[in-house]
Amino acid sequence: MRSAPWRFLTGLMALALLAACGGGGGSSVNGDARLTIQAQFEKRTLSAAGLSNTTSLKPIRYCWAEVRDANSNALLSSGYLGSDGTGATTVPKGLSVYVQVFAEYQVPSSDPNSFFLRGDVKNAPLPSGYVSLTAFNALPLWSVTSATFVADRDGTLGVTALASNRIAGAFNIADQAVTFAAAVRDMDGSASFRLPNLHTFWTTSTNPADQTRNFPELTRSSSTSYLQSSSGRALFSHGVLGQNDGTPNTGTDEWSDGVLRQTFARLLFADYSYKADGSSSLSLLRRDNDNVSLSRIVPSESTAAFVAGFCDFLAAASGSQSQIMDFYYDGSGRSTVDVFDLADTGALPTSQGEFTRANIASSLWGIWKQALGGTPSGLATLWAAVRSTQALYGGVGEYEQATLGCYPSYLLGVQSRTTPSAWGTVLNQLSQASIPNPDPVVTSYFNSNALWLTRAVPLNESGSLQTYPASSNIYYDRNQSQVYRFTHGGGNRTISMTPTSGQDFYLELLGPGGWVAGDTSSSRTGQTRTLSLTNLPAGVYAARVRVGATTATGLNTFTITVN
Repeated sequence: MRSAPWRFLTGLMALALLAACGGGGGSSVNGDARLTIQAQFEKRTLSAAGLSNTTSLKPIRYCWAEVRDANSNALLSSGYLGSDGTGATTVPKGLSVYVQVFAEYQVPSSDPNSFFLRGDVKNAPLPSGYVSLTAFNALPLWSVTSATFVADRDGTLGVTALASNRIAGAFNIADQAVTFAAAVRDMDGSASFRLPNLHTFWTTSTNPADQTRNFPELTRSSSTSYLQSSSGRALFSHGVLGQNDGTPNTGTDEWSDGVLRQTFARLLFADYSYKADGSSSLSLLRRDNDNVSLSRIVPSESTAAFVAGFCDFLAAASGSQSQIMDFYYDGSGRSTVDVFDLADTGALPTSQGEFTRANIASSLWGIWKQALGGTPSGLATLWAAVRSTQALYGGVGEYEQATLGCYPSYLLGVQSRTTPSAWGTVLNQLSQASIPNPDPVVTSYFNSNALWLTRAVPLNESGSLQTYPASSNIYYDRNQSQVYRFTHGGGNRTISMTPTSGQDFYLELLGPGGWVAGDTSSSRTGQTRTLSLTNLPAGVYAARVRVGATTATGLNTFTITVN
């Protein structure tokens, strides 16, 4: 475990300046031996057939290394390794030394005085509840330590993390985080763009209570405070699975590269990620629903479907792999690989594609590969369409400024950045994924009832939503929400929704540009929910009713008024 704050010592400052040298030969000035650190890990490859037994060597990129005196354990130098897993330092000639490399990484930015992302892989279960910064920093990191090296000459101090003792798995997790973060950095292209710190908890414990896979969330020390690093970045934490003993219905994630990147992508949609220091409660990328996992093939609420599909696409594109594979043990304890191939449009559902996670992800892959050439600039185009703050077509597009943050609105931003010829190819990819053309110039999609019911105010209507038993934990299907779109001329507005068959429904009002003008999402089963808003700016709004806590299966009704 590193014993000092983030820093470079003189020895490793020269990491990028020295070429790797072989062991033996030569002599350094001033009685010092010049050492090249070479860190690597054994990589196991996951395919549809399972995990390979053979390994290949990969560099441990951008991870923290400490060179120590083998006799006194004194720290001699420390710093981050380079993109090739190497670094350089000098030590007194004749000293016995070793290097310890931690699964703690720093992805560089274009600004040499800063960094894009820092993170690590902790050898511990994800903490439950609040945690102090002292306790959080004391949690152990995965690391690998070299054999002792007698520095009687210049040479190479090598260290390899092995797959057999599972240490290599921790470095693969770190490596996938590096891959994902570097892709996001390059897509954005801004020298000032930064992400919060990301901490992954991965343990090989066989205690089921220690195993969890969840999306990154802000790490809190109390209900009103959160953790920050010494560099001022907010700390986000999440867990990935590590049980690998064949117990039925368990899994291990360290070699499921696409699943790892898919999980990291959720950081972009996490609350408090908008600013790297966590000072804003907003998410970096707009999110109009909960940050939840969805079925790949069941039509879902439009905004949740876009987030899930876009994260799948980012996971695949950042690794230049169309397949997202998930290794697990099924109910009989057999090792199994779930394969989602974004390039395979033949297996997609054939209706409501704009509401279906798999269809969204697959069409984005096709758009990138076929319409935008599969190039880095093509990825930058797709990223720009989710980051832009311009409004198109009176609020139906593009993504950040649209009435709803959904796939059809996002696509209008893609259209605005492509040529007519490329847009024709986009439409072909959408057709293969059963996604209609959203272009309001040539279609009436946004005036149909697909996304919402467009109504004049005052409004007085009734509706129904599908509910399931609470034990099913199903709350985000397409038929579990209804949106009412209306134009507000400015001033006061009162919106009321009453469940009329005993269930609990939520009422939310999304304003122009996606800001939440009001919501009543706390549990109040069967009770009327009212939003009384004063001095509400003029614009196009979306009142959304969606399922909350439920007790039974069936269609349950509600009434809604907008006055």
